[in-house]
Amino acid sequence: MQRLAKPSDYVRQDILGQSTYVLPWEQRLCPGNPTDDPALGAKLYNEFACAAAQGVMPRSSAEQMADIVDWVIATPGEAARCLAADLAATYQGKYQFRMEDLELWDEETKPHRAHLIFHNEDIRDLSASRVMALRERLAC
Repeated sequence: MQRLAKPSDYVRQDILGQSTYVLPWEQRLCPGNPTDDPALGAKLYNEFACAAAQGVMPRSSAEQMADIVDWVIATPGEAARCLAADLAATYQGKYQFRMEDLELWDEETKPHRAHLIFHNEDIRDLSASRVMALRERLAC
């Protein structure tokens, strides 16, 4: 049986130099864990837990990263272009997505960049065709 969360279940903890709230029984990074807002976190976590109990499997990190790359390549504008540049630089080992840079990120790409914090090494495993598509995106 899956335990659901309530806002009072969250405990304050420092993660990567940022103070946030976590569920003490949940070791996975998942919707609502960690969170900056326990009320919103409990809502997101409970939706995630209920979906998992019904057999709905969340998308893997690799699928989410592929979706981010697809979004970057397909989306016009400076925000997506800058994210393409950072992805290409990460692939080359010249850049890393870091929690400390949170304040510097634009609102349009912030959710994508937050996910990529945990996948700097995975970005180096992108296929050559994906990296070339990112580099082509830089020219647009």
